[in-house]
Amino acid sequence: GAFEPPTDGHGLIQLLVFDAKNGSTRARVEAQVDGDTAGSALIAALEEAWRDIGGELGVVRDIGDLSWGALESVLLAERCALHDPMRGGPHDRLAAMVHLGRAVGDAPDARFPAGRLAALALDVAIAGGVDDRLTDAAFRALERATADAPRNADLVEAVAALLLRRGDAEGAEARVLSALEIEPERARLYALLSEARRANGSLPGALAAIEDGLLHSADDPLLNTERGIVLAERGSFAEAAAAWRMVLDARPLYPAAFMNLASMAIERRDAVVATQLVDDVLASKGAHPSVIRRAIQLALSAEPDGVARAARLAKLAATFLDRSAPDPWVTLVLGRALAQTGETMAAARRLAQVEEIAPDSTYASDAQRARFAIEDPKTSAEVEAVLRASYTVPADDLETLCTRARGLAASSDAWVAHVATGIIERRLERWARARASFEAALARSPACVAAHMEIVGVCVAMDDAEHALKHARRAVMIEGETARTLAVLATALLCAGLRDEAKQAIDAALALDASDEANRALAERIRQSDAPRGGPLGRLREVVSRWRKR
Repeated sequence: GAFEPPTDGHGLIQLLVFDAKNGSTRARVEAQVDGDTAGSALIAALEEAWRDIGGELGVVRDIGDLSWGALESVLLAERCALHDPMRGGPHDRLAAMVHLGRAVGDAPDARFPAGRLAALALDVAIAGGVDDRLTDAAFRALERATADAPRNADLVEAVAALLLRRGDAEGAEARVLSALEIEPERARLYALLSEARRANGSLPGALAAIEDGLLHSADDPLLNTERGIVLAERGSFAEAAAAWRMVLDARPLYPAAFMNLASMAIERRDAVVATQLVDDVLASKGAHPSVIRRAIQLALSAEPDGVARAARLAKLAATFLDRSAPDPWVTLVLGRALAQTGETMAAARRLAQVEEIAPDSTYASDAQRARFAIEDPKTSAEVEAVLRASYTVPADDLETLCTRARGLAASSDAWVAHVATGIIERRLERWARARASFEAALARSPACVAAHMEIVGVCVAMDDAEHALKHARRAVMIEGETARTLAVLATALLCAGLRDEAKQAIDAALALDASDEANRALAERIRQSDAPRGGPLGRLREVVSRWRKR
């Protein structure tokens, strides 16, 4: 097609629809477009072109009431919102929101610009992640648009949702109530009101909001899903599960209900519900990728390990990858499942893909380890045995085991063999050799968390606080704030003399796992480190002794 915008008041749109198989013309349209009715002219042309072919225009119909000024801003916004493969997301979401805000100002009563801005701003808030500036920009864009169109419920609802995600539950509740004055029949608003009240700790108020909403729309899946969440927070787990199951019976694999029921099945170790949910996904032909991912997690957590589970995991993971962008974790699951079912060549290819997709991730380390087991199973089994023994073998046998580990590291060059060698050298207090082994492991797998964590103790023993902190922070970055990575970070911070930060780190580790005796002992040493006995060297030896015991 061709489009000449009505920049001087008059424009033209030409559409040609042809059959890709034989080249025959299916439809031809040519229509005038003027500035005041540009939207309706475009819709009329599209409807004429597709009249004899079939199909629906869908939400595009909502541009029918736009003049060229507002429509031009919408088109510019959609261009900015197009997927950019280099970024893995929209090309420029901030520019898209600016253009849509201008369209709202030009056409405050139009539905499409406001609804699109609201949807895009919420996408930014939810998927924007760590970019707080972009989230703030989304909020400002919504506030400006709301000032231009104060009676637009889409915008007010989006502001409320964004406030809730920023932690302002009271402000969110106030905005929802004002949106309900505009559109009291809108079911989503009651669900959002319930969520805001839950965030404030008012479960009775949340349930009352849901009941009010059900009076307007008794079968709304979002409302009934939120009802299940409220019931679960009140401890009525059976009623919550029944609410979610009711939604899934009416709307199979409805994502929100599926996710909540799956989470309950995992937390309560309900293998029956988990298996049933996985069966539902396997039997479906149109499950959303997020639902398939959750089904994979369910199968891993609830089903017994074996070939049967591996076959189910392989089918789920392959389906996910067919419908979504490359995902390192799902690809890793697929590779392991294929290996377990005997499809070793396909498994090795998938595991190699993980290393290509995310070379600096822990998934790449796991994939490299699994691929080593496929390509050289005998040596891999020997390396794994040495790794297990490196932690527990008596001191008198360390030299013999170290010789064996060094030979395996030289012959296989797998990061696992180098880590095993480093652990043995560390136990023998040969710090330089241990460090070299861990560095060799990291050269082969930069995101190997085990090597980063182990090398911290070696750096502490060598009085190298700078590199101890570097590796400890890298471990936290790769694995996240887990009990073990935070404990390692606390050790490095203490070595660097940053006692307050070390105390915060170990307290966070204990909050995640209070049962770890070594971490409790480290916390006590940190609290007593204001006047360490034996000076800095004594403190370092004390910290390193913890590593040797572990």
